[in-house]
Amino acid sequence: MRHLIKLYRGLVVMVFIFYATQLVAQEDDYTQYYLNLPAVNPAFTGMDDFFGLNTGVREGWNNFGIKNDNSFFSFFGALNNGSRSGRRNNALRTSDPTIFESIQHENKYRRRHGVGGIVTSRRVDPYKSFGSFLNYAYHLPLAPRLSISFGTRIGYVNQRIDFSGLQVRDDVNDLFYQSLLAAGQGSQNTVLVDFGMVVYSKKFFLGLSSDNLVAHRMDGDQLFNLNAGVRYRAQVGAFFPLNPEWMLSPGITANYREGFDVRWAANLRLKYKDLIYVGSAFEPDLKGSLLVGLTTHLVSINYAYDMYTGGLNNFDVYTHELVLGLTLFNPYKLKPRFW
Repeated sequence: MRHLIKLYRGLVVMVFIFYATQLVAQEDDYTQYYLNLPAVNPAFTGMDDFFGLNTGVREGWNNFGIKNDNSFFSFFGALNNGSRSGRRNNALRTSDPTIFESIQHENKYRRRHGVGGIVTSRRVDPYKSFGSFLNYAYHLPLAPRLSISFGTRIGYVNQRIDFSGLQVRDDVNDLFYQSLLAAGQGSQNTVLVDFGMVVYSKKFFLGLSSDNLVAHRMDGDQLFNLNAGVRYRAQVGAFFPLNPEWMLSPGITANYREGFDVRWAANLRLKYKDLIYVGSAFEPDLKGSLLVGLTTHLVSINYAYDMYTGGLNNFDVYTHELVLGLTLFNPYKLKPRFW
C-alpha cells in the first residue's frame, strides 16, 4: 500500500511537471495578469507616466505535498522626455493634476519610449526555472484619443530538473522510478525574443503578442523542447465609470498554440471610490477565482484565490496569489489605469 501511494504521488508529480514544461517561458500566466501587463505583452511597457514596481507570489496547494509556486519582480516605466519638457514649460498650469492629465493628450507628450524588465521563478517539485527579460516599447498617437504602441522583449530562461529527491520503496526494482531517471535530468539555457502591439485609449485596450516566437537553445539536453510551438495571445480590457463612486472593469485574454485548442479567460472587477475593489475570474474547464484589492496612487495590494474545476480538481488543487505594487517618480500622484 505504501509503495502504491508513493507510485501514485510520482504519477501526480509527472502531471505537474508536464504542465510546467508546457508553460515554459510563460511564468507570467497569473490570474491577476492585468496588474502587470508589460509582462504579458511588451507593448504595454511605458504606458503610464510613472514607473511601476511590482512583485507577485503564486502558491499552489494540493493533497500530495508537491511544491508548486511562481514568483516575479518587475520594474516598468516611460522615459518620457517630451512629458518632462512639458512639465517645465507648463509649471503653473500643471499644479493641478487634472489639468496635467489633459496636457498629456497633446501628441508631442503621447510619443514616448517605455523600458523595463522582469525576473521570474517557477518550481514544480523537481522542476525549476528562472527567467529574466528586458522590454522596450514605443508609443505614438493614432487619433485624438487613441494611441498605438509596439514592443519587443528579449529574455533568458534557465530550466532545471532533478528526480534524485523522489523517493520510492525499492529504487532498483521500481520500473516507474527507473523510467523517470532514464528520461533524463539536467539543465538547459535558452534565449527568447517576442513582440507585441497594443491599441489603447484612457478607457480600453486591445493587445496582441507572442510567446516563444524565437527560442534559441544555448546548451542542455533534449529534456525541454522549447521549439514545440509559438503561442499567440490577445488581451482586451475596458474601464466603465458607473457613477462618481463606482467603476467597472471587464477583461478577456485568449491564447492559441498550434496543436492545441484556443484557451480564454475572463475577469470582472468592481471598484469603489477608487480605493477598493472586488471581482471574479473564470477560465472554462480549468478554474474559478475570487479577486480583491486595495489601491491608491502610491501602493496597491491585490489577492486572488483560485479553485480548479477541471481535471485537476481530483487532486484538490487550489492557489493563493498575492501581487504588491508601488508607483515611483509620480510627483503629480497620477493613478494607475483600472483595467
